[in-house]
Amino acid sequence: MKKYILSAAFLSLLITACSKSDFDPKVNEYLTDQRKEELKTNVETKANLLQVELNGIYNNNVAEQSSYDDDDSFGLKSIHMSSDLTGLDMVQASYHWFGYDYYFDMRDATYRRTSFMWSFLYRQISAINKVLADYFTETPTEQVLYQKYAELKSLRAIYYFYLVNLYQQSYKGNETKLGVPLMLKPTDSKLPRATVAEVYRQMEEDLSVVDDARFTITESKEDVDKAVAAAYFAKVYAHKEEWAKVAQYAQIVLNASDFNYTSMAEVQGAKWDISNTSWLWGYDITQQTTSSFGSFYSHIDNTITQGYAGGSGAYKNMYSNLYAKIADTDVRKKIYINSTLFPTIADRYNLPDYANVKYATDQRFLSDYCFIRIEDPFFLYVEALVEQNNLSAAKTALEDFMHDYRDPSYTLTATTQAAMRDEVRTQRRIELWGEGTSFFDFKRWHLGVNRNEAGSNHTFMVTVPAGDKRWVYQIPQDEIEANSLIVQNE
Repeated sequence: MKKYILSAAFLSLLITACSKSDFDPKVNEYLTDQRKEELKTNVETKANLLQVELNGIYNNNVAEQSSYDDDDSFGLKSIHMSSDLTGLDMVQASYHWFGYDYYFDMRDATYRRTSFMWSFLYRQISAINKVLADYFTETPTEQVLYQKYAELKSLRAIYYFYLVNLYQQSYKGNETKLGVPLMLKPTDSKLPRATVAEVYRQMEEDLSVVDDARFTITESKEDVDKAVAAAYFAKVYAHKEEWAKVAQYAQIVLNASDFNYTSMAEVQGAKWDISNTSWLWGYDITQQTTSSFGSFYSHIDNTITQGYAGGSGAYKNMYSNLYAKIADTDVRKKIYINSTLFPTIADRYNLPDYANVKYATDQRFLSDYCFIRIEDPFFLYVEALVEQNNLSAAKTALEDFMHDYRDPSYTLTATTQAAMRDEVRTQRRIELWGEGTSFFDFKRWHLGVNRNEAGSNHTFMVTVPAGDKRWVYQIPQDEIEANSLIVQNE
């Protein structure tokens, strides 16, 4: 008989949810299959059991992946870090961890990056599939259970969003190309790759829970609630270039009273804390959950003297030609070192020009992880307005945001759709620098990378055209050898 080891915290959770007559005092830290099934017959205790299962999935989102024993494999933010470096907007000052990502040369089947990403994302999906199978034989009717059900389905779609966009080109024009295997049940094993269109259909099916009123926005920023799911639904439709639906799902987030845009003071304060009202989804890093040197902030924060960026000189800097597009009156200009314009800030940090102080965080690696904030769906919404040629509404939305939250002197001079498209994309790149979006945005925009432009501060020059094979990771060699149905990428 299987036994499940329970933590003291979980036992307390169950006791809180159950009356004395409902709770078996003989249950200790071991939970038998039989007792687990008994607890699942009560809606409240079943919801508590589900929360414990979800906590394990969320914890693994930030954990160092022990299979790799490396300081660049720390869950979802590791994917954000490596993908941002595989592009144009982030510069790594010297060779260190993530060096081959920065060189656009970490895609091969035998390399560690692809092995980590594939196994991490499918491990999360496998855990979700098991929970769905264990707890739901059908769609639940009770709201508290539907919330957990929808959370699990949304999480699965999010992981597939990363998988299909890492292992194939973006959706538009590549619908019939091979995506990734669709593992949807615990018994699924050694499946062939589904097409990109099939993977997107599954993401849409999973994220359709957003349309159900029983799925709500919660107070917690650590769970994938309706707002997070809607934001990722907007991302899915942005890749499909279905702009009305991008606007529809982005507005679910923007119209919610639960969130506010990051203020000018907050931008310059570089406070990366889960209490920020602009955050949709994050993780509260503590002494118990920090991965210290093998953490996101060790690699992104140039001010942590014991981290890899600040302590080893592997500074993460903004691309000079993107920085030049930030107006001097824009608060975001001050979160990258400019010894000429802002000498006081430069003297405080003693970092080279263009070095980011957007992340100037806790020296103990205790700042929280942000997976997505409200500015992401906001810029998708404005982009959708532009692509639908609703230029007046796009102009109003962008100018209002910039005036109130970034640059009181901002003036939008673009008057054509093409010019406004360029401006909205530029502002999105500036706003979300270092937050794990640029790699995926460049792919869906069908843009290449040219680091050889005049004025470039890149330390490794490379040109990678749109659609080049270097935008697509190869399937890990271990997977190819274990599954004869898998077809390798070029």
